[in-house]
Amino acid sequence: MFVVQLNGQMGEHLYNAPPTFIWRIYESILQSITTKLWRSIMLDTKTYEKELQKVNFPVEIQDIHDIPVEMARKIVRVDTNEPLGLVKSKYKPIDHVQAFDGAIQQMQNGGLNFTDAKINIDAYENGAMAKMEVLLPSHHTKIGTHDLFLKYVARNSYNGRWKFQAFFGWLNEVCFNTLVTGQKLAYTSNRHTKSFDIDASNQKIKNAVQAVTDETEKFTKWWNTPVEDNQIKKLFERTIAKMPLSEGSKLAGASQMNKKQLYNLMGLYNDEVAQLHGKGDYGRKNAKGSLWCAYQSATAWSTHLSDVQKDESKKHIVQEQRQNSVIKMLNSPQWQKLETV
Repeated sequence: MFVVQLNGQMGEHLYNAPPTFIWRIYESILQSITTKLWRSIMLDTKTYEKELQKVNFPVEIQDIHDIPVEMARKIVRVDTNEPLGLVKSKYKPIDHVQAFDGAIQQMQNGGLNFTDAKINIDAYENGAMAKMEVLLPSHHTKIGTHDLFLKYVARNSYNGRWKFQAFFGWLNEVCFNTLVTGQKLAYTSNRHTKSFDIDASNQKIKNAVQAVTDETEKFTKWWNTPVEDNQIKKLFERTIAKMPLSEGSKLAGASQMNKKQLYNLMGLYNDEVAQLHGKGDYGRKNAKGSLWCAYQSATAWSTHLSDVQKDESKKHIVQEQRQNSVIKMLNSPQWQKLETV
C-alpha cells in the first residue's frame, strides 16, 4: 500500500478534485516508483547482447553418407558448414542462446538483482561447447573475513562432451575462487535428449538460489571447525586425489592415489592456513587449519588450474571435471565426518 500525505492548499484542492484526476496522480507516483525499482535491478542489455552473440549461430543435424542414421549423425554449424561432432539418433540439440537467455530471464523473473552484474560467455572448439558465468554483486554474504558474491555458471555443448549443466555458487572476492556447493538443489544437469525441456529446467532457478543461500550457514561452521593436517590429507586421498583404475590395475595392486595432485592440494591447503590462521606471507607459524581452509584449497584447485599445462585448449574441460569432483567431495562420507567433529 502506498500512502501519500499532502498538506495545506494542495491537499484541499485534491480533496475536491474529480476521481479521474486523483487516479492519474496515483498512476504517476506508482510509475515513478516502479521505474526506479526496475532500474535498480535492470540488466545491462547492451553488454549482455554482445556476449550472447559469441554463441548465436544456427546448427542442424545432418545424415552422414553411407552411415545408418541409427548409428550416428553429425551436427553442423550452418554459418560455416563445419561439423561440431557426432550424435546419436535420440540426440536433441539445446541451443546455446536459448539455454543461457532462458536462465537469465528466469533469474530476472525470480527477483534477482542485476545491478552491476557481470556476464561472461565463452565458446570453445569452434562453438561446439559454451560456458556462461554471471556474477551478481548485489547478492552478498560474509564468512569470517571473506566477502562472497552470488555466481551462476552454465555449460552447454553440441558435441556431447557436456550435458546441459548449471549451478549457483559463490565468488570469493579474496582469492577469486568459484565456490561450488554440495547442495543438490543448486544444480541442474540433463542429457540432450528429445524429452529434455530446457525451459522447465531453467524454472528450477528460484529453488537453486534458496538452496545455495542456505548453504552459507554451513560455511560459517566450516570457518570455525578446526582440523588436523593428516585429516585433510586423508580426505583428499579418498576423494579428489583418488584416481579411477581399471580392474586389471586394481588386481595388480596399483595405487589409486594421484601423488602429484595430492601434493598440489596440500600445498594449496598450507597456503590457506597461513593466510587465514597463520602469519600470511611469513608462514603458518604452527597455526592449525580449519575445514574452510580445506574447502578453499579444493575450490582454488578447481578454479585457477595453476598446475595445468599452458595449453589453453582443454582447460575448460579440466575445470568442469574438477568442479564436479569438489561437489562429490562435499557429499562424501569423509567430508561429512569432518563436519560433525
